[in-house]
Amino acid sequence: MHHRFVTAFCAGLLFCTLAGAQSDSSLQTKQSLPITLPPERLQRVLQSVVTVQSRSDAQASTSRTLGQRREGSGVVIGPDLVLTIGYLLLEAESVDLIDHLGRRIPGQVRAVDNLTGLGLIRTLIPLRLEAVPLGDSDTLPSPGKLWTLGQNETALTALELVSRKVFAGSWEYLLEAPLMTIPAVNNWSGSGLFDAQGQLVGIGSLLVQDVYGDQVPLPGNLFVPVNLLKDPLTDLVRTGKRTGPATPWLGITSQRLPSGGLAVLRVSPGSPAAQAGIAVGDTLLALQGQTLQDLPDFYRRVRALGPAGSRLTLTVRSEGQSREVDVLSTDRTTALKRPSGI
Repeated sequence: MHHRFVTAFCAGLLFCTLAGAQSDSSLQTKQSLPITLPPERLQRVLQSVVTVQSRSDAQASTSRTLGQRREGSGVVIGPDLVLTIGYLLLEAESVDLIDHLGRRIPGQVRAVDNLTGLGLIRTLIPLRLEAVPLGDSDTLPSPGKLWTLGQNETALTALELVSRKVFAGSWEYLLEAPLMTIPAVNNWSGSGLFDAQGQLVGIGSLLVQDVYGDQVPLPGNLFVPVNLLKDPLTDLVRTGKRTGPATPWLGITSQRLPSGGLAVLRVSPGSPAAQAGIAVGDTLLALQGQTLQDLPDFYRRVRALGPAGSRLTLTVRSEGQSREVDVLSTDRTTALKRPSGI
């Protein structure tokens, strides 16, 4: 199933192992619960979710971790536009969509936005499906009731939004206010999250163990808020990327150590970190001479130093010895094969 290959991907090139990823046996199978949408809005939601199937070149870097063939969900947001989660589309050579009627619709990757983790697909023929409007993910009450729908499902599943806590993925990914929901469900990769008006408010991304925080280890799902897409959407559709400088990337997969600092779990081949001599087993102690507290602190401070192409200095401990390492950040997309269509 698609959540298994995403967990594998988390252990690979860009996305590391997500703490608390669980097997099917520990997840709730989706149960349909009543929703009080008017029939026309309910029907619009039910026909808006499509299956996304992508295939990458066997030699693509992400094929070794994600697999060459990937499958998840997407949501129709325009006459020929589908919103999904970006890891399904990384380095994809081909993309097909399957709608609720079983029609196979060819598509192309329009954009993969590394900052939000979202991806866009443009279909090569008209969808003939009604687009779902984007809701306001910023004003959702917490706790509050929401509904999700993934591929091959015929009924909505009720979820509760319980947290907006910061999420920092060990692969240099930061969301300041994601949508954390319970109970944990297993059809989340690219699935839609909808409000009581039938508007799309989030896209399914991950299974997490701690929706409330480390002190209350309760599993649930992370959805990427759609408001993160609204400002760059026009540019992403038009050019395949955001305007302005790219976010800096170092190529380091890391996690916080209880004793302090960040343990380096992986270094992407050819990345700025690899070129600077940082290696697995090293510990990152400080940035620009100031002690690193945790992953959000690390990512915020790297980004505050400037866009991709900026130089920074890390204090690194290797085999008991500390040293200063200069690193020249880059744009993450330069390490990946451009998907067909962009």
